[in-house]
Formats: sequence, structure tokens, C-alpha cells
Amino acid sequence: MKRSSISVAVLCAASLIFASCGGKSPASETTAQSALEMTAQSAPVSESVTDSEKKEGTAEKADSQKKAIAVYFSRVGNTEFPENVDVVSSASLQTDGSSVKGNAQLIAEWIAGEAGCDTFEIVSEESYPADYDQTVEQAKNEQNENFRPTLKTVLENPGQYDDIYLVFPNWWGDLPMPVYSFFDTYDFSGKTIKVFITHEGSHFSNTIDTIRNLEPEAEIIEGLDIRGESVKDEELNIRTWVQENR
Repeated sequence: MKRSSISVAVLCAASLIFASCGGKSPASETTAQSALEMTAQSAPVSESVTDSEKKEGTAEKADSQKKAIAVYFSRVGNTEFPENVDVVSSASLQTDGSSVKGNAQLIAEWIAGEAGCDTFEIVSEESYPADYDQTVEQAKNEQNENFRPTLKTVLENPGQYDDIYLVFPNWWGDLPMPVYSFFDTYDFSGKTIKVFITHEGSHFSNTIDTIRNLEPEAEIIEGLDIRGESVKDEELNIRTWVQENR
């Protein structure tokens, strides 16, 4: 009788141990399976969010790795001015410290400072007259003859640039002819050209359409048109535009 009681006790203890260590009821197994299925179903959502974040990060990195250059054509650099040139009476010239700079040059330097890029000046072999009226007349004759001046400066490895900031004065409602020579020399297919222009009332005229015709495979973006006499007051607007349109 005592041996029988011990056997029953042993069997009960074994049942308890089995239940606590590994034995699971059908209900508990169903609950566990449901939890696993819910986890598996929720996993792709988490992965898709991560993939989206990765794509956004990659796009931001690509934008930050874009290489730009500020290209400009200015009277200064294309004209041999006398040392006592009258800067005050000329709408196309500015003083920057002790040096004389053209409007387009100043704008290009502000752009480069904001975009963190280099500058390149379009310079023709033949200089323009120091007298403004004579320059205007020569520019008109060049347009009438569709003359393409030979360029003195060379842009090294232009294919490395993604964005080209282009700055020039509006001459007779058109691009200065050296800028035509620039486009004849280089192919900017697949690039983005952001155009800034100085003027005395003509604004962009037809220059944007002209550049689109010259570079049909490039994206042409209208930047800012700035009156020559107010260039000095436009630095903040220029820098802001560059920052917002990088």
C-alpha cells in the first residue's frame, strides 16, 4: 500500500515537471503560432520603411556630390581699362575693395561662395574698347555679322560638372557673342544650366530660349535678372536663390 502511494506521487510529480519544462497544451501552441505569424507579417513593413529611408539618404548624398561651376562673361577681363577708369558712372563696373570688377564677375563670385564651387571667365582673344559706347557698337556689329570671337580661356574637363551657373550681360537683347563661342566649344548635354543676367531694362529678353536652342539636351533654368545699377544691393537675393535651388 505504501509502495502504491509512492508510485502515484512519483507519477504526479513527473506530470508537473513535464508540463512546466516542455509540455504545452493545444491552446498555448495556437497562441504561440499566432504570435509568430503576426511578427512575420509585420517584418516587411519595417524593412520597407528602412529601404525608403535608404533611398532618401542616397538621393541626398547624390545631390551633395553634384559638382558645379560658375561661368561668367564680363567687360572686366575682356577690356583693357585705364587705371583711372570712372567706375561710378559705369553701370557695368563695380569696386570691390581696391579692385575693379564687372557686375557678372561679382555675381559669379557670390554664386561660387554659396555653392562652394570654382569660377571660370569667358575671355575672348580680342579685347573690347574701354569706352562703353564703342563696346556697345562693337557688340552690335558682331551680332549683325553672327561673328564668333576666338576664346582665350579654356574650360578644363567640362564633363565633370553637373550644374553650370552662367552669368552674362544682356547685349542688344541677346547673349554677348563670346558666350555663343563658349556654347560652340562645349557640349553640355545632360547638364543643368542656371542663367543669371544683368541688364538695363531688357531683363532676360529671348536669351533663355536661345540657350535652349544652343543646348537642346541640357536643362535650362531661369535664375535671376538683375539691373546693372543695383547689383551691389542684390548679394543676399543671389545667395538665397542659389541656396534654395541647389
